[in-house]
Amino acid sequence: MDWFRKKSWSKEDELDFFQRLGRARKDGRAQYLKIQGIVLLETGDPKLLDVAATLLQKVLDEYPDDLFNKASVLDTLGDIEKRREDWAKAISFYEQALQVEQVFPQVKTQAYLNFSEIVVKTKSVAHYDRVKELIRARADAFLFPVEKYKAYSILAVISYFEGNEAHAKEYALLADENGSATTSGLNYHKHLGLVEKRDSLLDRLVRRSS
Repeated sequence: MDWFRKKSWSKEDELDFFQRLGRARKDGRAQYLKIQGIVLLETGDPKLLDVAATLLQKVLDEYPDDLFNKASVLDTLGDIEKRREDWAKAISFYEQALQVEQVFPQVKTQAYLNFSEIVVKTKSVAHYDRVKELIRARADAFLFPVEKYKAYSILAVISYFEGNEAHAKEYALLADENGSATTSGLNYHKHLGLVEKRDSLLDRLVRRSS
């Protein structure tokens, strides 16, 4: 296992990580911090959320000009706050990630979809226009069923709220189609990007819309 992909964080783990980080090339350190933070988040261990957040924040504090990693770091910090159910902080981080993407469009994250999902689930109506703008700007680049499932679910809910039942039903059908897809539609990666577990809250909101 790579030294920057630790799935635990004992005193020994921490010491080893920072010793190796100090010996690493300076232009790679931000990425190592980012990867380690993401790996700790993905363990699903709530005790490691603070560690992950600290490592990611170090990227922002110590490498503020590293635009290649910045949007991804902010998106992941949003994910951490989402796990903590601090919706306001999560939305703020996702918005910051999107701002970085405007400046450095070479790197795109899922911040637009993460932001949109929270907006709909928390019924933050003031952000609905922003959500529509974000999703429609990415629509031509949709690739995987999981992305389409979430995007169309969100648009269904917003359309219903706005009184456009025809569009709501259309989006709901597209969401269900992609949520139930068994292949990605890609020739060489037929099972990549499928919906492994449907989002019960999104599905419930969509059912009300259709």
